[in-house]
Amino acid sequence: MTDTTAPSAHLLALLEPILARVAALDPAARHTPEAIRELEAILEDEFPHDGPQVQEIGAALARGVREGWLANRGEDDSRFSRVAKAGPETHGLSIDVVSMIGPAVAHTHPQGEVTLGFPAEGVLDPHSCQFEERAPAWVFMPPGSRHIPTVTGARMNLVYFLPNGAVEWHFG
Repeated sequence: MTDTTAPSAHLLALLEPILARVAALDPAARHTPEAIRELEAILEDEFPHDGPQVQEIGAALARGVREGWLANRGEDDSRFSRVAKAGPETHGLSIDVVSMIGPAVAHTHPQGEVTLGFPAEGVLDPHSCQFEERAPAWVFMPPGSRHIPTVTGARMNLVYFLPNGAVEWHFG
């Protein structure tokens, strides 16, 4: 069995400033289209998707998926793992990683969901994949939203943050 303590701790350290900022932006209170766009714009401004800090997170996700300590459960088209439960050390946000292509399981976000998406390792054109019909970027699903998360084009690695770990799964 692979020891995931060190790589997981490294990933959590990379995510720390983002976790603090996402929590401070209070996603659970953002219901309007304007508030949704504002949250995404603030995150993109402070943590640019193409910037070195966020790209280092993308590289850590790719490494974790390749090494088998991230996204190590589920079916081939939708692999997932829990990085951390919501708690004080994660600013009240749970952290999950999914490596997927196609549709996944329908679910509702009672308090919203902030997702950061990246092309999976081996994807040559980063614009060849989309999550929720959007190129790799910050994506915010507002409180109460329900969707079948879908990646089209090429596989993507996604890290998502749920306030208080709140999610309702809809199987079947």
